[in-house]
Amino acid sequence: MAEDNDPTKKFLDATQRYQTRLQHLWKTVFKKVASYLKSLVAFITKVTKAAAKLAMTVGKAVVDKVMAAGKLVEQLISKIPQLIKAAMKLGRKIIDLIKKASDPNKIIGTLKKLFTRYVKMLREIFGEIAQLVKQLDVMGTLLGIVNSFKKVLQLVFAWIADVTKANDAVIRAKRMLQKAIKEMKKEVKEAEKLRKEVMKLKVAA
Repeated sequence: MAEDNDPTKKFLDATQRYQTRLQHLWKTVFKKVASYLKSLVAFITKVTKAAAKLAMTVGKAVVDKVMAAGKLVEQLISKIPQLIKAAMKLGRKIIDLIKKASDPNKIIGTLKKLFTRYVKMLREIFGEIAQLVKQLDVMGTLLGIVNSFKKVLQLVFAWIADVTKANDAVIRAKRMLQKAIKEMKKEVKEAEKLRKEVMKLKVAA
């Protein structure tokens, strides 16, 4: 079939673009974010071990919130790369399906199912990254509160000075993720539009 008359070509082109974005997120963005947040995770571990004593100075509510936000951040920085890898695997399947089809009309039914799943995964990844940024925002505020007690706390906990490193890590990771969200937002919107288009495809007579 002539390329101009191939109803699947635009979905091939779009999937290849999204795969490039996902590759960048996985290989560059999240490797750096995970590296940045090592100091935060280490700090949260120490806070958890000393929770009862810390609560006597900064308050139980603050300590509980730091631990809860920290747990969510850890879960998300582990979960998101797994979602990205799963989406990339599905994206490769879509690309292979379209490229190997001798007659594009014969793959329309399968393409509808796969592309719909793919777009759903892109939306989920976007949502989870936004959630991670939100939790880092919360964490930044909480670390600011802990930092205000740093001089007093250092008399008992020498490691509390690491709050500065942890906060710097949050700022750097958040900045990188916000940039990723901004770049991805347009693509997710476009992908949703294409999902509606693929569902309207009909097999040529």
